[in-house]
This record gives sequence, C-alpha cells and structure tokens, in this order.
Amino acid sequence: MNLPDKIEIQFYDKADKPLRQDKLLVGIRTFATHKNDIDLSPFVSDLNGLVTITQADLKKTADNFISYGLMDYGSIESAKPNIEIYFWGNDSLKKYLDYWTSVLANKKDLKNYEKWGNTLGKRDREAALIEKQEREIFAQFETCFNRQTKIKKDLTLINDTWDGTQATKIYKVNLEI
Repeated sequence: MNLPDKIEIQFYDKADKPLRQDKLLVGIRTFATHKNDIDLSPFVSDLNGLVTITQADLKKTADNFISYGLMDYGSIESAKPNIEIYFWGNDSLKKYLDYWTSVLANKKDLKNYEKWGNTLGKRDREAALIEKQEREIFAQFETCFNRQTKIKKDLTLINDTWDGTQATKIYKVNLEI
C-alpha cells in the first residue's frame, strides 16, 4: 500500500449541501497481505463536516494500533492497496466503549504521574503517557456525533485503492443522518 500524503472527506446532506457537522467519526479498514487487517481510527470531522487526514496521521494511527499486537500485524505499507472508509455505527461504538471503559477503569498510571511527576521512573512515565493517549482517543469515540444517530451498523462510505498514483485523495460523501 502507498499511503496518500493527504486525504479529505467532505460530507454532504441529501440536498447536496455541505453537512456542517463536527465530530462525525470515520475509520479506515486496510486489508492485510498476511497476518491481520489494520483498522485506522478515529478520524473526526471539523465544524464544516470535513475530515482531513495526513500521511503522518495514518502512520501514527497504524503504529498505535499495531502496538497492541506486534505479532498479529504486518506493517501498514505491506497491506493490500484496497481500503474501505466507514462511518462508525452504534453497535461498534458500544462494543469499543464498553471494552475501553473496563480497561481504563483499572489504569492508574496517569494519576500517579500527575501526582508524582518526573520523580517516577522512565517506565512509569511512558505508561502514563500511553494511558493519557488512550483516554484522549476514548474521548473522541465517547463524544462523537455518530452516537446521536440511529445508524446501528458500520456504514461503508468509500471503497478505493491507494496505489500511489495520487498524492491527495479527495472524497465527497453524501450522508443522511
């Protein structure tokens, strides 16, 4: 797979006007050539219903995803060029939020770091930073607009091929919510 330098996803309403809605949450499914698929999320829209994703965002999100199962995933670059951009449905959101609620309930690294700061060892600081990132990502899922919709199942918005022929990918998506 050749990751684009930049991706823009503009949402439109049924009247084909820009959908001025922030916090629309989308994900990108990649398809592995070996091992398991890598899911890239979360990416959220701004106040104008525009999602802007850079190649650095894609790599950072992929690295984070892979870090939870190093032996289970290949690199994002080794994936097939086919991708699927999807709108997170409420069933998947509930499953994600339930899982991370239980995981984060047992974590105390960030509280310890906030209390003791740099007096903690390197490993404790790193664990606190990981927890902080997990909580920030969790908040994006928890506050996304998708949860206010009646869309239960993930909704495929775009199927495309990222084969390196275009540095910038611009998508127009009609969404009735």
